[in-house]
Amino acid sequence: MASEHDKGEIEVEVFRRFLGQSGLPIDPSSIEKRFPPEPDILCRHKSEGELAFELVEMCDKNLAKFIAQASEGYLRTSDPSEIVISNKLQRSYETTAPIELLCYAGRIISPDNLILPTIAPLFESYPHVFRRAWLLGRKGVYMVWESD
Repeated sequence: MASEHDKGEIEVEVFRRFLGQSGLPIDPSSIEKRFPPEPDILCRHKSEGELAFELVEMCDKNLAKFIAQASEGYLRTSDPSEIVISNKLQRSYETTAPIELLCYAGRIISPDNLILPTIAPLFESYPHVFRRAWLLGRKGVYMVWESD
C-alpha cells in the first residue's frame, strides 16, 4: 500500500504529464500538492489565476490486486469507469479556486474509446463541483466535459 507521500508524488507526476500533453497554460512552478479536504493539486493558470485539480485513477480493483501480488494466471477484469467517476462526483472539496477533474488511465485495461462514452454522460447526471473534466488516457488527453 502506497503512503500518502508516495501517492502525492505520483499525482504530481501524473499532473505534469497531463500538462505536457494538454498544452494548458499552467505555470509549472506553481504546482502544489494539497491534501483533503482540498483538491489534490493547486496551481496557477497563466491567464485565469488559481486553479485546483482533483485527480482520480481509473483503476480496476482486480487488476490492482493482481499486480500487487505479482500474480500469474487468469484474471477477470471489468471496466470500473462508471463506478469510479460516480463516486468522485459525489464528493465535496474546500477551496476558493475553480476545480477541474483529471481522470487518468492507471491500473485498467479499458481503452480510451470505451472510457470516454462511459463517463461523459455522468457529468450531466450528478450535481458536482467541477467546471471541466479531462481524461489522460493511453492514447492522449481528452476534454470529457465542460460546464456551460
